[in-house]
Amino acid sequence: MSFYQVYRPKYFSEVIGQEHVIAVLRGQAQIRKFHHAYLFFGASGTGKTTTARILASALNCANLDGTGEPCGKCPSCRLIRESHHWDTTEIDGARFRGIDDVRELVFKAHLYPIGSSRKVYIIDEAHSLTPDAFNVLLKLLEEPPPFCVMALCTTHFEKIPDTISSRCILLPFHPLKSREIR
Repeated sequence: MSFYQVYRPKYFSEVIGQEHVIAVLRGQAQIRKFHHAYLFFGASGTGKTTTARILASALNCANLDGTGEPCGKCPSCRLIRESHHWDTTEIDGARFRGIDDVRELVFKAHLYPIGSSRKVYIIDEAHSLTPDAFNVLLKLLEEPPPFCVMALCTTHFEKIPDTISSRCILLPFHPLKSREIR
């Protein structure tokens, strides 16, 4: 395991400096009602992808507690943390950016989850998708399967088309203050 994976937050309570985002996600987890698409945006290193992983754990945790915190111990939580979960897919938008890539994602998104209640797709650097790829993704965001959740992460919110961002819950990540980093 690399250095950053060892110290990466595994629970909502460990995410520092993004209390406004965590409050929204915990609130949804407490009542077990989630939106079908989230757009996490902000500067590099603020916890967007990490928070998306924790959200994936909360979505599929077998023992989600009353505070909305995933247990971290059930098979789903462990497999998501190790990046081996069968129904959670993390995609690098910088490499997976073309129309054919997104068509394949849309096709797979409509297949039922294998062993979880939800399929989760995390697209990191989502701003790198081509305009045609965004058009294909739009169809999935307009008519999502009931078991599919998308988490788009980007450092360049202005490059995300309005048609995409308007169908997501927008969660801005703020730069950390020096005292929070310490």
